[in-house]
Amino acid sequence: MAWRAWAAALAVFCGAITAAPGLAQDPGERPLLIEGKKALYQRVLARPGATIAAEPGVDDGKPVTPFTVYYVYGRKNMFGTDWIEVGTASRRPAGGWIAGDQLIDWKQTVAVSFTPPSGRQRTLLFRERDKLLELLESETIVPDTQKLRQQALAGPVAADFPVISIEPAMHVDIQQQFYLLPILSWEEAYLDSGFTARLLEVASVTRQEKTAAQQDTLDNREVYQRVSEGLGERDKAIRDYRVGLTFVIDTTTSMGPYIDRTREAVRAVYDALAAEDLTAKISFGLIGYRDNVDAAPGLEYVAKTFADLFMEKVEGVTAAEISSKGFIEDAFAGVVNAAEQLDWSTFGGRYMVLITDAGARRADDPLSRTGMDAAEVRRLAADRQIGIITLHLLTEEGQGDHARAAEQYRVLSRPDTGREMYFAVETGSVEGFAGKLESMTRALTDQIKNAVQGKLIDNPDAPPPPPPPAPTAEAPAPAPTPAPPTGGEPDPVKAAVDAAGHAMQLAYLGRKEGAEAPTLFRAWVADRDLENPDTAALQVRVLMSKNQLSDLQQALKTILEAGRLGTVAPEDFFAQLKSAAAAMSRDPNQVGGQAGGQDEAGQTIGELGLIDEYIADLPYRSKVLNIDEDLWLSWSVGEQEAFVNEIDSKIKLYATYHDDTDRWVALDGGRIPGDAVYPVPLDALL
Repeated sequence: MAWRAWAAALAVFCGAITAAPGLAQDPGERPLLIEGKKALYQRVLARPGATIAAEPGVDDGKPVTPFTVYYVYGRKNMFGTDWIEVGTASRRPAGGWIAGDQLIDWKQTVAVSFTPPSGRQRTLLFRERDKLLELLESETIVPDTQKLRQQALAGPVAADFPVISIEPAMHVDIQQQFYLLPILSWEEAYLDSGFTARLLEVASVTRQEKTAAQQDTLDNREVYQRVSEGLGERDKAIRDYRVGLTFVIDTTTSMGPYIDRTREAVRAVYDALAAEDLTAKISFGLIGYRDNVDAAPGLEYVAKTFADLFMEKVEGVTAAEISSKGFIEDAFAGVVNAAEQLDWSTFGGRYMVLITDAGARRADDPLSRTGMDAAEVRRLAADRQIGIITLHLLTEEGQGDHARAAEQYRVLSRPDTGREMYFAVETGSVEGFAGKLESMTRALTDQIKNAVQGKLIDNPDAPPPPPPPAPTAEAPAPAPTPAPPTGGEPDPVKAAVDAAGHAMQLAYLGRKEGAEAPTLFRAWVADRDLENPDTAALQVRVLMSKNQLSDLQQALKTILEAGRLGTVAPEDFFAQLKSAAAAMSRDPNQVGGQAGGQDEAGQTIGELGLIDEYIADLPYRSKVLNIDEDLWLSWSVGEQEAFVNEIDSKIKLYATYHDDTDRWVALDGGRIPGDAVYPVPLDALL
């Protein structure tokens, strides 16, 4: 489905239910609270075939879009049937009444999205929890998973086949094409490999409307065919693939030779592509960064765009003539500039190359312009499908900074899936730097040339194919295929860029061809790749409303202020938090009420009541909520400062989410702006 069709269908989905005529409107009336909660409302999802009526007990209601998200306003039992009064917004009027057996409880607005498919195979969705758990506990999990995938894709399958559906062949980018895979329940499983996996019960939702009768006619074969549609057109679609490549370069005094070599690399790419008339397939950008100009006014700028992604040449950048204040620079200012100020939307391949010989200013550094640390800056770029390659020059001048900087840049250049793209240049050798640039540019030109021929770049991290079936009399073994010649260890730079490029090309095809999540059903799925459990297959996202995100930011600011005082006088940290919680609560006697009356001294931050309840019930272990006074006092000054810095960095990240207007989704059709939701990655929370 093309993007315009997705948008139209989304509008239908979001606005499918309107207020029924004649219902009284009480602007102050809110939905029902979840039992035991103070501010968390009851939510439900409409099952396929659900109908909504103006009054409970009426059988001639109007059909609703399957899996529409509703708030619950009332409950009645009539003649043995439970009826639920529902509305799409958090204020009346409600939309009408739906029979309880036509709804699914959704206690938290938590959903999942598929990660970029680099280094893993397509995710299997299981009919039953026990079948998935049985596979996870199997000693032959890899071949068993491969066999199930083969059978699923071949179809048709038996009615009791354990796999009910499969991830689409093309990557579905939730940032561009919002889809809803709500989590209905979850549990943790501990694998023999040492990894922990979340088992998630999900309900699949797409924007295609189907009647219950139509849905009943879909057999497994049709489901598997649907998620594979468009593969025959892949070679045509990939021909339009273009690469956007932006260099983010430290332009302080020591960087002159590297700036020159970067220009040479750009010219080399252009020459190689010009020889085949392919220069239209790549665009270059260049952002220079230095450091805080208040501390060293002669630096001229913190970050400056010399070429955006629509300019063909990278010229004009030179090294600074004066030194900055200290050795570290504001690298994150340059990265954020590149992510937010350049238009990446027309490119399938999206690469940012950070070139530096110094570490970046941290969130707590008063000279930092962004106020964010590496994890938050990485998340900002990943949400825009930008891969960050770091070339870290280990010069003699920066020896005391190398370890700290490497830790920062490894986090920055770690994609959601695939290989880390951090590369150190020993001794800062100009020749070594040029060699890594050459490997990178060779990988990118290969991507472009393959795409023009209708081919995807090979994925170096693809799991090996399953072994062929044992030969039989009817099907003898095929002739052996000669092994390809070995050429020693693969170039790590090219391999990492190829892995990232493969994922970007699949994501590009998904956007171009309108790849969709699987159709309507309930299923169980693991959030780790079954064949490679150190790779995430799913990313859990919290659909946070604007009001919730604002409340969370305010709570974190309160914790931040107390934390800054607490690093000076650690024993005062929890006293400050308790005072703030009492001031924020309408009923001071209820502060920390969720603790069930436990001794105040044992309360955690979560139990103080500063953080809203929707955070406490999510399927993850929070770094913040479980901190109590004993743990805080046991930390060193450095650990306490690291905690405070992380809180500050999260506040800055949430501010970028708040301002990212293109990615807010109005599930109520836009009636109440504060109800719009943003799919916040779980790893971006506390």
